[in-house]
Amino acid sequence: METSGSSIRGSYRSSGEFLYVWADLYFMDVSYHLEIWQIAAICLLMLPLFFIANYVVVKKMVQERKIREERVERFIAAGVAREMNPENRSKKRPKRRF
Repeated sequence: METSGSSIRGSYRSSGEFLYVWADLYFMDVSYHLEIWQIAAICLLMLPLFFIANYVVVKKMVQERKIREERVERFIAAGVAREMNPENRSKKRPKRRF
């Protein structure tokens, strides 16, 4: 059984040749190499998927940020409303001394 011009039992000149022969045996000597135009076509076809995924991720991040900012604003508004309440304003709290 001979592949790529060298014997399986023979010595290999480099590890690269060994890997090439091993890959040929593993893939049943079928070439899976893609040409440049095929790689470019796959990349172009994947580009819309990338843009859709990016849109979804950014939209979700914006929504989460808006919810977080609204929560902070409500917290601050509640604190200001408590301090501006006439009942609480009449009762002066002693200032803390450090």
